[in-house]
Parts: sequence; C-alpha cells; structure tokens
Amino acid sequence: MNANSHDCTDDPPWADIPAGARIGELRLRIIGRLRRAGVGEAEMETDMLLGWLLGCNRAGLVLAADQQLAEPLRLKLLTALERRQRREPLAYILGEWEFWSLSFTVGPEVLIPRPETELLVEQALDFVKTVESHFGDRPWRILDLGTGSGILAVVLAREIASAHIVALDRSPAALALARANARRHGVAERISFVASDWLTALAAEPWFDLALANPPYVVRGELADLQPEVRDFEPRLALDGGEEGLDDIVAICQALPAVLRPGALLLMEIGWDQQAVARLFAANPAYRQTEILPDLAGLPRVLRARRS
Repeated sequence: MNANSHDCTDDPPWADIPAGARIGELRLRIIGRLRRAGVGEAEMETDMLLGWLLGCNRAGLVLAADQQLAEPLRLKLLTALERRQRREPLAYILGEWEFWSLSFTVGPEVLIPRPETELLVEQALDFVKTVESHFGDRPWRILDLGTGSGILAVVLAREIASAHIVALDRSPAALALARANARRHGVAERISFVASDWLTALAAEPWFDLALANPPYVVRGELADLQPEVRDFEPRLALDGGEEGLDDIVAICQALPAVLRPGALLLMEIGWDQQAVARLFAANPAYRQTEILPDLAGLPRVLRARRS
C-alpha cells in the first residue's frame, strides 16, 4: 500500500462523519481526512464530492452549510470517502468528469480526461478554421485513434457540424462507454466506433483530413512511480507504452500515412520528455512540418505533423 494512505484502515471514514452533523462541519472534517490520505487537492475534491451528493454547486454548499446531511446521503458519503481514501480516483467514484466544459461518463475502462488533452481540440479547430478560411466550408473526415471515453470524437462532432468521425479503440469496454457518451451529447449518428488495434481494421485508403491520437506513452519501467490513482486504478492498456514508451507511437507513425490525404494533419499527445517523437516523424518522408507544441505549463505535449 502507498505510504500516503497507510492510515486508511486505522482511521475508518465513519469515525468523524457522525449522523446528524451539519454540512459545513462535515466539509472541514472531510478536507482533513483527505489530506491525511495524501490527496493533494483535498478542498476542491471535498466540494465536488459534497456537490455530487447534494446536487448543487459551491454556492449551494455555502447556503446548505447549516443543514444536516440526510442519513441516506451520509451513508453514500461514507462509501465514497472510503474509496477515495484508498486513492481510487474521484472521477471513478462520481462516475463522470468534465472535458471541454462538457460532462462525460467515465469508469475504470478508460483514462480520466485531462486538461492538457484539450490542446488537441484547440489545434484541430484552428486547423479546420484555417483551411475553411481559404477554401470555404467543406465536409471533414476525422480519425480518433484510441478514443477511450470518446471525449475527442464527441467534442469535435459538436464543434464541427460537417464532420464525420471514425473512433478506434482496442477495448470493447471503452467503445461501449464512448458510444454512451456520444448518445448523451447527441452526436452518435456522426461517429463510427470501430474495434481495432490502431489501424488494423481500416482499409489502406487516403480518406482522412485530420487524425488525433492519445496513445499509451508511459515508459514501462516508470509505471510503478506514477501516482496511486493512476498506477492502481487507470487501465494499464492505455498507459503502458513499452520499454521506451514509444511502442504504440512507432506503430502509428508507420501505419497512419496510408489512410491520410495529402496535407492532412496529425495531432498526437505525447509525454513531456519524448522529444524523440519529433525525430521519429521527421525521419519519415510521409510527414512534413513536424513540430512539438507546449501545453499551458510550457511542457512539450502535442506532436503536430502534416501528411506529405
């Protein structure tokens, strides 16, 4: 067990979450308990947890501070708090997470959406806008490699009205969740979900104008050093990039040109220390204009390359 969570079994969640306690008092107790469990953003997570229980935002929590927490909700809180103390991600406990100001259903079948992945969306929309400013509106054929919970496919389908998207994933459970998110946001009819180990299920025809990918890129030997929320709960299949973190990236680099139109754009999320990816794509004559873009923290995060 992780050292940060050693006290969880000795400090049961019901010890300081008594029946009849007022919500404002419980909030302070939960913050302290999560901090002792090693949760870094304990205050924010406490507000999210209580907001989920009560169906309100932070302002609503302030208004409810003097109210007692109903017993069924207290029991639900105890279960959720015990799971979080064991470092299960809050997103899996809540069953949903926000991306691009939309709420997506998530579970242990898929990675939890992360803010840095929004850079892929921003770059994709900029590319579409630039092309259409020169050539006018047009239909877009977009490939989402490793769709997971479907966040990229769903957001792009909502943002680009003329887009049809093919979303691939090797995990049937992930595809089922992605389909549910597409239905939830009203874009299921414009996304084709395909079970495929990268591009093996696609015919080698230059069909796509834009491709996005968020492949596994963690070096296998570094998986044990990840935060317990990631290491112990998120799907290993979506994290493990092989001995150098490049196995899936190399596979995509080699196979992707066969399905891209000339001038098509590839956007791929990579690890902050994987500048070797740029050299890999630059050495392949099927690509041009290869560069690495930084995220909001200034870390190298997204490979951008054009099909020759």
